[in-house]
Amino acid sequence: QQSRKPRPWWWRSAKMGTLEKLSRTFTPRKYKRIRKLSQTLEAERRSLSILRRPIKTLYYFNLMLWKLIISGVRNTYHRKAVRRSVLLCLAIYAGLKATDRADVVESSLSFISWWVGLGILSSIGLGTGMHSGLLFLWPHVFRVVTTVEKCGHTDFESYSDVWGTRGDHAFSCKLDVTPKGEVGALGLWKKVGLECFLWGLGTAIGEIPPYALCYSARTAGKKNEDFEEAFSSEGGGDKGALSGYMGSWLDWMLRLVEKHGLAAVVLLSAWPNAAFDMCGMACGHFLMPFWTFFVGLVIGKACIKVHLQCAVFLVLFRESSRSAILSYLRRSLAV
Repeated sequence: QQSRKPRPWWWRSAKMGTLEKLSRTFTPRKYKRIRKLSQTLEAERRSLSILRRPIKTLYYFNLMLWKLIISGVRNTYHRKAVRRSVLLCLAIYAGLKATDRADVVESSLSFISWWVGLGILSSIGLGTGMHSGLLFLWPHVFRVVTTVEKCGHTDFESYSDVWGTRGDHAFSCKLDVTPKGEVGALGLWKKVGLECFLWGLGTAIGEIPPYALCYSARTAGKKNEDFEEAFSSEGGGDKGALSGYMGSWLDWMLRLVEKHGLAAVVLLSAWPNAAFDMCGMACGHFLMPFWTFFVGLVIGKACIKVHLQCAVFLVLFRESSRSAILSYLRRSLAV
């Protein structure tokens, strides 16, 4: 008989679940019926799949979505601070509309929502694993760099390159501005730094769901099967070298998150990390406070990683730096 695999070091017994608490309140017979009903409902939830039972799955999805919308609107309506804030924003917008300044607010909101939304979509891979930075952000940076090289300055409009459209004067050189020669890397970064920050902020927001799921499961005293499945497959003797390496790396990441908290989140999010979802799950499992987790994400993703990536692409897109790199490669690879 195969012996049961021991729990890893990070396994901790969760809080007593709701059913275990109910066992102290109800009679054994009633508790058994409640537990059986709970197991039946859990099996029903596990059987739901968009491929096997599409109609029922979509029905429950729409039902839950509608319930969340209704409860969200109801909870928002009953908060005085939210109602006052909404009324204040509407009053300010009406005042700006009367003075013909609402266009500035609308364009700013459109600009922010576009780049933040693309960052959020990048975290979930657009549903297909595609990276919205490669599709939208870095092509935008390329257009800015080429326009700067053509105009010789950064005094041109590039903020209307959102929602698949561009303004009439986007990326057009102004005739009344004297070219200043070659614009340095700092000037280019100032021109695209805001877009990069907003996109990085969106990627940070997109990392919240794995954390929230594990956090809510842990506080509710439930077994988090996604967390167990992700981290219990540590490298064993019957697995290959790659699996063993990944297991040891995940083990190190868990120890780092548990010991260093905010600093670990910043470190793990400040470079392209394909397994960062695991870090978010670990932070939720260890009940890291939300703002500690989110501030670390913003520092690592929006303030460090995206700007390091931007620096790399600026070097690749600038003609002078690209020519210098090619010249160096020709000299180095010459036989």
